[in-house]
Amino acid sequence: MRHSSGDVHDWGVRRAVNALSAFAFIYVAIETLAGLLGGKVILPTLFPHASKEQYNGPLGDWTVVTSVVLALLFAVISQWPVIVGHERHGQDQVRWVTARRFSLLALIIALACFFLSQLVASAADSGLSAILSGTGLHPPTSPDDGGMETPIMLFYGILLGPFAEELVFRGVIMNGLRRFGRVFAIITSSLLFGFMHGSLVQGLFGFISGLVLGYLAMEYGLVWSLLVHMLNNAFSSGLLAKYMPLAPEVVRIGLGLLMILVLLIGVVGLLFKIRTLRDYCRSNRAPKGIYASWRAPWFLLFCLACLLMALSEFVPGLA
Repeated sequence: MRHSSGDVHDWGVRRAVNALSAFAFIYVAIETLAGLLGGKVILPTLFPHASKEQYNGPLGDWTVVTSVVLALLFAVISQWPVIVGHERHGQDQVRWVTARRFSLLALIIALACFFLSQLVASAADSGLSAILSGTGLHPPTSPDDGGMETPIMLFYGILLGPFAEELVFRGVIMNGLRRFGRVFAIITSSLLFGFMHGSLVQGLFGFISGLVLGYLAMEYGLVWSLLVHMLNNAFSSGLLAKYMPLAPEVVRIGLGLLMILVLLIGVVGLLFKIRTLRDYCRSNRAPKGIYASWRAPWFLLFCLACLLMALSEFVPGLA
């Protein structure tokens, strides 16, 4: 539905973007500062004789989980009326499930989109490394998803992390902007999600995957974007690579063929849905001038702070 620019002004889109960006900033700040405080101050105080391997292993794992739990507690407490659907105006509440049916084909297409997003991020990583080779800059190291080997990190990577990110960026932020246009809400929340990663390459992947997750949460409900997010993290956790060699050869071949088949079905299904998605963007585009709300102070501050963290990857000794 289209609206006049006067309506946009009356709605206070700039104020909404500013407030939700401040919420994202505080969430990321709590998670980051809690992790730094735990790793640099609390752990050395509580375990002065622990080895470096312990700090980077089990103790560090618990620090990561604790920092996310603290940030998630802030999000839940501050946004409780929105999360449980008791918000006063009834327009920004988290939509856990919508009336639209989530099909198996939609799941396959979403997983294929994640795979394509990873290809784009990998290509960007290779290109960035090639550009930086021979310069004095320090090429950022790619994150090792296969490092989720301990039970606590598997819990974080497959359950806790996706739940916190979906609740914050798709549940609260995207739905908080939904009334200004669905496409605008999806893109804005995806931008914040991408910047949140604090890495150029992972930020690109976060933005693209955020578009996919945003569409799923918008049209089908947060439950389904959470499911896809968890499945993607499970596939990229290294569990398959770790246990596949232990399986019989026929099982390995069968699973490999099944994954290829799912990917092909997903890509073909996506190609057939391109026109539908284009029509969706056209019918749900934001009113003219609404993207000027990205000039909101907290939105710019959030993006700048995350960009500085991403650029720190290139400085030796800071990454």
